[in-house]
Amino acid sequence: MDNYTNARDLAELGFLQQALEEAGLPCQLLEPSPDVPIPALLASPDADEDDGERFLTFTFVPLGDEDIGDIRLLQIYTVVAPAVASAARAGLTELLMAVNSRLPLGHFSLNDAGELYYRYVWAVGAAQKLPQPDALHVIDLFMMTLGMFGQAVGEVAAGRRPAAQAISGLTS
Repeated sequence: MDNYTNARDLAELGFLQQALEEAGLPCQLLEPSPDVPIPALLASPDADEDDGERFLTFTFVPLGDEDIGDIRLLQIYTVVAPAVASAARAGLTELLMAVNSRLPLGHFSLNDAGELYYRYVWAVGAAQKLPQPDALHVIDLFMMTLGMFGQAVGEVAAGRRPAAQAISGLTS
């Protein structure tokens, strides 16, 4: 990633940080480092809850110059469950297919480390900064969708709830 792109993305995430903090969401802006070579914004929507803190991570997906030049891709990402019970995997897969078909945006899935995550990639115009208040509306919808489905998906991933029960709850 070149310095110009990193600087632009860092500035853009800084504007987003300001808007989120004005909306009452604690944030931390991370500059590129050897471990994470792109700028990232961490937001903590659950900072006051006792269940453990959840972070929303905002990053611009790196694109090569020869790729789609008129847009940038803003990724919103959060880990729902850091591990999935091995006995729950088959049922979780079935639940994720049912849940993902109902989502207005984004998807739940498993990453290579075995974490259950929820992710949305928003295509925004490259020529202007993130539109306000559109960005906040998209983030609200992301949070609302996570709130509607995240608990059930997380409970199945942890083996605390049968997948069939969670699936039947989707239709009732």
